[in-house]
Amino acid sequence: MRLPRVRLILCACTLAAVSASAQVPAGYHLGAAIVLPDTLVEVFAGGRFRATIHRAARTPRERDLIALAERLYPQPESLLAVARDSAERVNLTGMASGQPHRYYRDVPRVAGAPADRWWFDDFDATWMPFAVTGATVDYYIGRLRDIAAGRGQFVYGPTEKPDWGTFVYEATVRPSSDAGSAYIVELKIDWEYWCSDMCGVGFTHTRSVWFDARGNVVRVTGDGRPYVVVS
Repeated sequence: MRLPRVRLILCACTLAAVSASAQVPAGYHLGAAIVLPDTLVEVFAGGRFRATIHRAARTPRERDLIALAERLYPQPESLLAVARDSAERVNLTGMASGQPHRYYRDVPRVAGAPADRWWFDDFDATWMPFAVTGATVDYYIGRLRDIAAGRGQFVYGPTEKPDWGTFVYEATVRPSSDAGSAYIVELKIDWEYWCSDMCGVGFTHTRSVWFDARGNVVRVTGDGRPYVVVS
């Protein structure tokens, strides 16, 4: 099956002067930039799968702020700090490579570069998010394409109802009235995958990033253990 493609370009260059000089809070670093389209709709496998991107930038400055918010990656210790106990900490540490750690019928897509870790853990070969970043969006678009092309973890017979799912990414900018900040960028993802009527996994994960008037990052909220619904 030939799927429509969109170039998601890994780029080490600065996107704008605001990104090059921006300060970020403790516990974060600026990672590699993933250049995402402002608008994307892809429909796969006869409509069973659908991916949507909407980055609502009204001005070049808002586009720069969204791109900068997408480049913020938590330091490894910030992610490990949410472990409930030492056993979970060891488990999360072992997932730092983003490589599959169990056998699957088809080798799943790698989560991303370990230096820019956005993922928490995995469920049925799909990585679950700790932070919403450009690499996060790149991964879920690719993962949905893989599943739609038959490279998921399940096999269906000719008389069985096949799987289906959606991925939505939205990025918005609004003015902030909080002291010390001028803008708030919100990055939100929704993932829903059904392997049958009684088998599925879904989540919504949102990151909010506050910027001052100079484009420095004041604070970040929303990064953390994902709330995942499984049936």
